Amino acid sequence: MDTSERAANIRLSDHEQPGLYLTLKDSIKLSLTREHIEKVTNEYWRDPDKIPPSVKAAVEFQRCPFCPLKTKRDFCDALRPILPLLDVVDNYCSYDEVIAVYKGDDKELCHLSFATMQRVLRYISTLSLIEYCQVGKKYRQYFHETIPVMGTNEIVNRIYLNMFWIHKGDRVIIDQVISTMNSEITITTQNQTERLRLICKNDAFLNAFVLTHMITEMLYEFKDTRFREQLESLDGTKKID
Repeated sequence: MDTSERAANIRLSDHEQPGLYLTLKDSIKLSLTREHIEKVTNEYWRDPDKIPPSVKAAVEFQRCPFCPLKTKRDFCDALRPILPLLDVVDNYCSYDEVIAVYKGDDKELCHLSFATMQRVLRYISTLSLIEYCQVGKKYRQYFHETIPVMGTNEIVNRIYLNMFWIHKGDRVIIDQVISTMNSEITITTQNQTERLRLICKNDAFLNAFVLTHMITEMLYEFKDTRFREQLESLDGTKKID
């Protein structure tokens, strides 16, 4: 992709469903809408030839120790939105450039970004960790109104703001949520990257999970600073030492 000629014609009619629409470096288009991901995932899961028994038996593919379904003899649910996309996505590296259009719930708004594969695939890794993971689902509410093509710091700020309002500024509860979330997402991310190392040729998905993990790391590391910022924003002018 020629970075000196970064332009794209976007029509809302081409992006009606919420999700992420990618134009890859060789002009291949990929629609990562929730509807499409669910369709492809379900088809993949129903095909017994897609996942060899030797892969299913690998210890790396078992559920995390704190998963409520850990005794079931099947795959970790967090892999569900990833494996069906590997045939296409795994042909690209982390820093391959891509044009991304993100459509949220607003029917009249799209977000255009010129980004890298690892950044746009953070959309899938985040879905994996907060929509499909049996434990991560409880953190979904904190990601409200985050946009996958946002910078990491912007996403962290949005998540903290959601936590602040959901828990009415209760510092003890917020700290507990952040600590538990960081601990559980860290373990889940480590397990996911170990699984992906067994089946990926390139590093795009691996680095996407690293970027998602950075969100919880930054949230944990700077939680005190962000708490002061929220209190100061409510106060308007008064600064808290």
